[in-house]
Amino acid sequence: MTENELKRLERSTYRAAADSGLWDMILACVVAMLAVGPLLSTRLGDFWTSALFVPFWAGALVAVRIVQARVVTPRLGVVDFSSRRKRRLASLGVVMLVVNLVALALGIVAAARAPSGQTQMVPLFLSLIFLVGLSTAAFFLEIPRVFAYGILLATAPPVGEALFQRGYASHHGSPVVFGVCAVAILLSGIVRFVRFLPPPRRQTDPNAGGGP
Repeated sequence: MTENELKRLERSTYRAAADSGLWDMILACVVAMLAVGPLLSTRLGDFWTSALFVPFWAGALVAVRIVQARVVTPRLGVVDFSSRRKRRLASLGVVMLVVNLVALALGIVAAARAPSGQTQMVPLFLSLIFLVGLSTAAFFLEIPRVFAYGILLATAPPVGEALFQRGYASHHGSPVVFGVCAVAILLSGIVRFVRFLPPPRRQTDPNAGGGP
């Protein structure tokens, strides 16, 4: 094989292993937390709402590991990526850490400096965080669909704020817009995972094709 053919083979193997749809479902769970969290915080407070999601995340991660071990690995085998791929994925972790720290700083500044009753800048900063974060992930993971998720989630905060200002939704519209986004991402992941599964084997009739 030529070097280009080896690169294409490695890329296709990586995408088959990393893009099975399971992480789309995890992302949908994260977005669903943004939809459900504001509703729970009203009664439980921010601390107990966050604590309530801990067993949920533990169960979701355990479920992903089980499906990977029982479905993904038997179908693809153990995949050892190239050194270039490993460096690229390691770089993603560093870049995302920087993005999250910058996003945290921007969020604190936006919340602290926003005048009372004028919180329009907060949704804009949140949209920027979603767009930059998921665009960065799409670049390093080489999965264009993640960029589409970034655009989808970037539109959610301003739309939710507009619904809230007009009295059509509560909690700055988060339950509505992030709920819709979570469902859309979840369905995308399910479709991807179903396509990843091997087609069912046809059972042949032992009497077919036989003599009289």
